[in-house]
Amino acid sequence: MPANQNIGAGQGVHTPLLRGQARSGASSGRAFVLLAKAFIGSGMLFLPRAFSNGGLLFSTLTLLLVAAASLHTMQQLRAGGRWLRRAVDASIFASQLGFACAGSVFVAATLRDAFNATTACRWHARLPLGLWITGQTALLAPLCLVRHIRGFSRVALLADSAILLGLAFILATSARSLSLRGPGPHVILTLNTSAFSLFLGSAAYTFEGYALILPICSAMRRPQAFPRLLALVMVLCAAVAVATGGLCYLAFGSATAPIALLNMPAYSPWTQTVRALYALAIIGTTPLMLFPAYRLIEQPRSSGGSSEQNCTPEFKTAKNALRLAVLGAVMLAAHVGARRLDRLVAVVGGAACVPLAFVYPPLIHLRLGGREARGWWRRARDVAVAGAGVLLSAYVTAGAVGRWGVAETPYDFCLAEGVPPKP
Repeated sequence: MPANQNIGAGQGVHTPLLRGQARSGASSGRAFVLLAKAFIGSGMLFLPRAFSNGGLLFSTLTLLLVAAASLHTMQQLRAGGRWLRRAVDASIFASQLGFACAGSVFVAATLRDAFNATTACRWHARLPLGLWITGQTALLAPLCLVRHIRGFSRVALLADSAILLGLAFILATSARSLSLRGPGPHVILTLNTSAFSLFLGSAAYTFEGYALILPICSAMRRPQAFPRLLALVMVLCAAVAVATGGLCYLAFGSATAPIALLNMPAYSPWTQTVRALYALAIIGTTPLMLFPAYRLIEQPRSSGGSSEQNCTPEFKTAKNALRLAVLGAVMLAAHVGARRLDRLVAVVGGAACVPLAFVYPPLIHLRLGGREARGWWRRARDVAVAGAGVLLSAYVTAGAVGRWGVAETPYDFCLAEGVPPKP
């Protein structure tokens, strides 16, 4: 997920993104860049497969509708912020673990296929996908113990660059494939009636920068300009999402892989370069994804003792053990969801992202009462939006869980290229 997505999100809903900006204030241009980096992330790589689940027309219209509804509710989230804090924190915690889990599966699949492409599948049978997931733990464990996220600033810049490069490469390759070979096989132009519920969760997952709204607004020099900036970013994000998902799905059809980069030419040096950069960047920024979750579970322990008690070796060891336990849970969930990546994304989107986008903001708006929600029409609208959000969350989550038992064979470079695995 975006490299800088949740820096500071776990430090309280109004904590400025960067300490220095709390004093001088971030410019509108800086805030625009931060918002764009928050919402245009690696979640875009799951959209082509999501379009396959939903159908081209349904997915396009739904994605635009979700973007518009998200913009409206995020403006309400900005108006409040402290109400329903526990529920919001729980959803942020679940969403961050889900983002990290999906990122781990992406890294494992990307590195495995890149390795198989360079070794002619010689080690394919000996290095299954689960081993590539487990191998990340050795790299992530020391990174997750880092206390100050400022040390990841350069890694975050690399991740942002890799995301932009990857999206540009996907769009260019998909457009070229369309011009040379036409649409892919079995493209569903309208609605995929058998799996469209999975797309709804993926659509909510796409707009994944909810946790950064309040910190960026609090850090701005001119907060009154924030609504206009947020609207511009959401228009940009929706355009990139529709272009990436629609164009790639149209180019590859039913052969669309769960991760868009896996559909790119396997032997191309560009493909290998982009995959490697993407994988390394996500490994480096996974601690940033988990940072808000760590803060949420560490704060109750820290607030219960004095500053001297919180600095003892025993206390720090306990916090380190807690962080490693969270990382272990993420890796375990990645193992379970590796063969069901689109359903994993739908569960995270339905159970965590939909409430953040459509349930909590109107409830916050209602709680503000006389200051913000005057008139029966506004109150009825907020109740309707929150109720629809609850129903959507339940429907998407139940649909994804109901289809969980239908395991799929993950995209495999060796099988796709017809290279028999060597013992």
